[in-house]
Amino acid sequence: MNHPVPSSRMLGKVRRWATCLAAAAVAVTTAATAPAVAETGTAAGSAASVQDRVNAALRSWMYANGVSNAGLAVMRDNDLVGSYGYNEMSAESPANVASLSKAITGVCVMSLVDNGRLGLGTRLGSIRGLRLTIGPRAARIARNITIEELLRHRSGITFDPSQAGLAGIPNADSSDVILIRRALSRPLAARPAAESYNNVNYALLGHVIQVVSGEPYESYCRRMALAPRGANGRIGPGTRAMGAFGGWEISAVDYAMFARAYDKRSRLMSPAAHRFIDAMGSAASPTASLGMYVVHAPKGRNLFHHGNWRSTATTPNEFSAFFAMWNNGVSVVVTYDRMVSDAARVSLDNMLREAAFSQG
Repeated sequence: MNHPVPSSRMLGKVRRWATCLAAAAVAVTTAATAPAVAETGTAAGSAASVQDRVNAALRSWMYANGVSNAGLAVMRDNDLVGSYGYNEMSAESPANVASLSKAITGVCVMSLVDNGRLGLGTRLGSIRGLRLTIGPRAARIARNITIEELLRHRSGITFDPSQAGLAGIPNADSSDVILIRRALSRPLAARPAAESYNNVNYALLGHVIQVVSGEPYESYCRRMALAPRGANGRIGPGTRAMGAFGGWEISAVDYAMFARAYDKRSRLMSPAAHRFIDAMGSAASPTASLGMYVVHAPKGRNLFHHGNWRSTATTPNEFSAFFAMWNNGVSVVVTYDRMVSDAARVSLDNMLREAAFSQG
């Protein structure tokens, strides 16, 4: 749940592998399992426009993977050029975005860095008040972890209690402390730690935001990450325990507006934030950065993240989302209400990317 999968923006060997997986996913789908898709939406431009190509690709992917309900927003050069809805979902209706929440948390952290209230090299042990909230044992184990290491999933935290589906965890904002304490009850990996995706990294960042800002995580991020970028959202009433790592409820259009910050041309995020995103990027494989994955590309970079969740402990029980921003100026946000396989997520990524770069 909520783990990265290979992307079509990686080198050719992985791209060919992903294409094979996508083909396999289509091959096993039958007419009996394919959804009935009713589409609504608006688009700017001609019938051959990028937004229509992307929408057609999404429609094909939905049919192949048994997905009935979805919303799609398409941006080009930071302008919204198309929004589409399928059956019970639309691009304008709030939806749970799972791990796409991490980018909102990352931008909130950078606001504290930009304002001098936090440093990327700040160690958790030096943050006044953190020991009192997460407890002395957890604080001792985490004392040398830095903000940068959390953002890049290089903290060395090896145990992720959220992967049990939050069974027995209250649906409450305060549950981040429960998850943090459980994760830090296990030894850390040897330092320097390799990248290892873990929801608790961002649960910790959400808690740091609250401690340093003196404001609830949700209200601070709405004020500092969403509102300045023309977006609105909230932590979902049934996903409070997921908070900073997966709890946001936001429409595809609002998320697309927020995510313009990741385009340097928008000037909606500081130069320091963009340097941080680029610093450890590679053309060979995705690298965790500011709540996104980055891959260096000719004349720029590609950014993406998948969110994928299923648990009876949350409401709704199942939801997913996908974001990508490519180096041709096109970005997409997809929200949908099913948890799908890694192969299906690779297929979604590849199909939308091919449509975004197609010339006709």
